[in-house]
Formats: sequence, C-alpha cells, structure tokens
Amino acid sequence: MIGRTTGSSSEPTRLGQGYDRRMSRSAPSKRWALRRLGQVIAADAHERFRRRPPTGPGAIPRSPRDIGPEWLTAVLGRDVAGARVTSVRTIGGSVGTTTRARLEIAYNEVGEGAGLPTRLFVKCTSTLAQRVMLGLGGYVEGEPGFYTHVRPGLDIEAPHGYFASADARTWRSVVVMEDVAATHRATFWHPGTKVTRDQIEDLLATAALWHGALWEDLWLAQWRWLRTPAEHMALIDALIGLADRTRAGSARARHVIPPALSRRRTDLFAALRRSMALASEGPRTYLHGDLHIANGYVTGAGAMGVCDWQTGLQGSWAFDYAYLLATALEVEDRRAWEHDLLDFYLERLAAAGGQRVPRGKGWEAYRRSTLYPYFAWLYTVGRSRLQPSFQPAATGLVMVQRISAAIEDLGTLAALGF
Repeated sequence: MIGRTTGSSSEPTRLGQGYDRRMSRSAPSKRWALRRLGQVIAADAHERFRRRPPTGPGAIPRSPRDIGPEWLTAVLGRDVAGARVTSVRTIGGSVGTTTRARLEIAYNEVGEGAGLPTRLFVKCTSTLAQRVMLGLGGYVEGEPGFYTHVRPGLDIEAPHGYFASADARTWRSVVVMEDVAATHRATFWHPGTKVTRDQIEDLLATAALWHGALWEDLWLAQWRWLRTPAEHMALIDALIGLADRTRAGSARARHVIPPALSRRRTDLFAALRRSMALASEGPRTYLHGDLHIANGYVTGAGAMGVCDWQTGLQGSWAFDYAYLLATALEVEDRRAWEHDLLDFYLERLAAAGGQRVPRGKGWEAYRRSTLYPYFAWLYTVGRSRLQPSFQPAATGLVMVQRISAAIEDLGTLAALGF
C-alpha cells in the first residue's frame, strides 16, 4: 500500500500546521459557508494589519514574493545541519486559482554540497477570492495533501514536493515544489499543440500506475480531504452555483457545441448527477480529479508528466481516464484510437496492481464519464468577473469543443439512461 512508503506505520502525518483530519466530506450548509466566509474575511483583515514576514514553517507566506531566505532555510534545510539559504530570486509569476512564481535559490557552502533544490515553483492562496473559492470548494487541502502523503510513494513523472501546508482557519496555503520547467526542461500544453499516439499512451500509462498503486488502498479513508465525485457534486450544488456560470459558458461557447447537445440542457444536468454517482460506486482509487491536457507537460527527454494536483478525489478510474482522453486528443484522433487506448490503459492498470476490468465494462464506464469535464469547462468559460481566471479563453473553447464531440460520439446520455 502507498501508506507504507510515506514514513508512517500507524496514521498519516499531519498536513502542515493547520490541516484538520476531522473535516467532513459532506456538503456544508449555506449558513456554515456564510459564517466561514466572515471568519476568513476577518482573518484576512487582521493579517493585513499585522503583516509580518514568515520566518518558520508554521507561518504560511501570503504570496511567493514574501518567501525569503529565513523561511526557506526553515523548510528546506531542516534535515541538513548548517545549511542556509542565502538568497531568493523571484522569476516571473501569474495569478489564477492560486498565485504562482518560480524561485531561484542560492545556499551557503553547506547547502550547496547537500544537493538541496535550487529551482522551485511556488503556489500560494494570496487573494481573498482565491482562498474563498478554494476553501469553500474543498480544494485548499488537495495539493498539500498530495505532496505530503501521496507523491512520496509514487514513481511517476510529476513534480516533487518539498513543503506544503494549509491553514484550516484562514484557508491560506503554500506549496513548494520542483520547477520542472528548469529541472526537466518541461513545456506545457497550449491550444495548437498536437498530442501524438505515443504521448497519450505515456500519459495513460502514468495514470494507470497511480490508479493501480492506490487501488482500494486503505489510506483513501484516512486522507480526509478526498471526496467522492458524488460528494464533490453535492458541494458544487450547495455552494458554487454551477448552473448559473455554465449557462454563461454555454452562451460563450455556443459556436463549438453541437446544436443537438445544446438543446438537451435539462437532460445533461440530470445525467451529470447520475454520472457522478456511478463514478463513486465500486472499487475506488486516487483520482487527480482535473486530469485535462493543460495539466500535462512534456520533458526535454520526451516523457509526459502531470501537474496541478489540487482537485484530488477518490472514485472510479474512469473519471480521470475520460477527462484525459476527451481533452488531450483532437477529435479525429480520439475517434481513431479510443478503442485501442482503452485496451492499453486497462492492461497497464492491472499490471500496476489494479483490478482486471473487463473490456465491455470499461467501455461503458468510459462512456458514462464525459459529463463532468464538459460542465467543468463550461463553468471555466463562463466565469464571472469576480472569479479568478482559471484558464485562457482559447483553452476553454478547445476543451468544450473536444468534450462535446466525445459526448455525442460515445452516446453518453444514452449510456446514462437519458
């Protein structure tokens, strides 16, 4: 089991300073959400008034630019006596669901000889909007949980994590990880990038590896930040107002959505809930939860990797599989390869420790799992001006076009009884 590789024999290590294992997986009430929103706003105002630079791992930086030598020495040099960070240089940056930047690190002589990382990628929940969205949505613990508990036991192409923490009171979080753009010469997908047959097989083999390694793992129950797709759907219904923003997304993406699909809006919503319920039944594994191709990268050596592990879930392998296939491939390539690719993935899944899924059952699971990506990207395209920018508009339109074609080709609605 993966838990045996994380350094604990009895229970998971606590996640940073503020992680609360008692967190409920059920959808919170609107009253609770409003109360928590008030608490986070008050905490934000208090921190702004008493702003101090972070000095130890118990203090979570407000933004990547607040990360200095003293804090990084505390979180990177803990296991190397005498190692000290002497300078931190911020390279670039962007603001979306989190505030991100690359860091270039220099050490004293002890640190230089200890093999400590010199290029880092950092993500913080800097703005109030980020903390509210990720906190209410249940995402703020996702990436800290992955890098603290899951990543150390997986031999996959994904960034290594060096420190991660989330505070349950303020919903402030930080993740310090490997900068694969520097260490692996990684480049990331963008509209216009064609994914080859070899590349999609590489990504599917990677997904099969972590799905198989964590197949029905007992630690899934211990990792309290992991909801099932059905629980995730209940949270969306309760707090995020999915229907409102997807309506705006449908209007903005209408020129790439097949007209017959647009006319079945009521059926699509009902089928989505059925799909999420089915993805929560049967054997469960660790799900990336947001496995679209824009969260993939290719290294300088040609290997395909996966990043952005913020939306961790637990449920059916098909949830990740359908999301990746529907977004990664141009429509004609998906149509030509999808039967062979399913055989490829299922073989790799069984070899990695997962159940041997019969092909017919696997095909039906795939057919039933394309609706969440469709609505997720409609929501992204339809975001309001008050929400963080999740992805560029051009990326969203490519995703909606590919996923909607997959829904029609696979007869997803019929597979779900609609």
